Amino acid sequence: MPSEQPFHNSEEIQEIITAVPSWILRRGILLILIVLLSVVLLSAYIRYPDVVKTSLKINSLNSPKEAIAHQQGKLVKLLVQENEQVSAKQPLAFIESTGKHEEVIELADKLSELSKLLNTSTLVTLNDFVGMNFNLGELQRNYQSFYQAYLQFINTQSGGLYVTQKSYLENDLQEIKKLQSQIHLQKSIQEQEFANAQEEYDAYKKLKAKNVISNSEFKQQENKYLSSKYPLQQTATALLNNSSSYLTKQKEIATLNNTIREEQAKFTQALNAMITETNSWLMKYVIFSPLAGKVGYAGILQENQNVNANQELFIINPGNTNFFGEVQIPQYNMGKVKLGQRTLIKLRSYPFEEYGIIYGKISYITDVALKDSVFIAKIDFGKFEQKNLSNPIRLKPGMQADAEIITRESSLLQRFLWNITKMLSSGG
Repeated sequence: MPSEQPFHNSEEIQEIITAVPSWILRRGILLILIVLLSVVLLSAYIRYPDVVKTSLKINSLNSPKEAIAHQQGKLVKLLVQENEQVSAKQPLAFIESTGKHEEVIELADKLSELSKLLNTSTLVTLNDFVGMNFNLGELQRNYQSFYQAYLQFINTQSGGLYVTQKSYLENDLQEIKKLQSQIHLQKSIQEQEFANAQEEYDAYKKLKAKNVISNSEFKQQENKYLSSKYPLQQTATALLNNSSSYLTKQKEIATLNNTIREEQAKFTQALNAMITETNSWLMKYVIFSPLAGKVGYAGILQENQNVNANQELFIINPGNTNFFGEVQIPQYNMGKVKLGQRTLIKLRSYPFEEYGIIYGKISYITDVALKDSVFIAKIDFGKFEQKNLSNPIRLKPGMQADAEIITRESSLLQRFLWNITKMLSSGG
């Protein structure tokens, strides 16, 4: 058989086959340019926001507060039931003490009232504490010292010993003044009598000089004249004694006033010290409500149960629904976050696919970084996207959520250029 020879096209035919038509080349380049330009335009036109993701904690302006035990011991009495409405500073429970809790509370009220009376300069009566046999336990010794200062202080009040003594001294001063006026009146009469005796004596001197009267008659008149001086001298002595008595009474009043001031100052110190000791005792052995609201037990509580120091016993919910969100912003995202930026909140207790999200807005950012170099921002809540109307979202303090802060919108082209710049900067 004849062997097959390979078929070869001529060079002219090969050029015709492989040659690209000029119109395809021209239009292809144009098409590529159009596509590239479209991509660039679209990347410059398509914009979407930067999102800073962080965790969020639900809080409220008047969030529930805990009532804790400040002293280890036995819970001897529960004063409230769960879900009971309580007022601020209301006693909730007693911890074991040698004193009687109700009497210490009564004492604290009386001390507070007494302090108010002192601040308004109102007179204090003897009936406030006298005759009251308080069983104060650990406070008994402090109360005895206070009570002694109280009794001394009562002497400085109306009807007290010091005030009565001062009244007597002031009456004595008035009597001394009256006596002084009487002595001056007596002195004026005596001066008139002396003037008359002087005039009569001068007349007898003239008669004696003319030898009209005998020497014995003149001596009698002279003795009468000298005797008229004696009452004036006695009156002068009486005035000196009167002035001395007046000054003595004034000194006694000044000393008494100083004693009154000292006793009042001592009592003020004793009262403040007793208030401090009583408040310290109450903090240890009485659990008070920190605010008004509905009380709840922080676990199982029963009388005669032992509790530890700083153990949470009660939770008081004020029922305030003015909630807000608290987020932590790391430093590397701090520059993106501004006031007024929108925030999407997705509660972990209410999956957003089923219940929806909460729309919020940043209303406050701390100026100083807190621990771990993070800043705190406050999120005010706006619209609630309630997808499940039969079971709507109900906020409670302490709930956790995921927050997405919408910072600024930028195009795809801007993001591409930022990445190129970043790579060039890191490469350089």
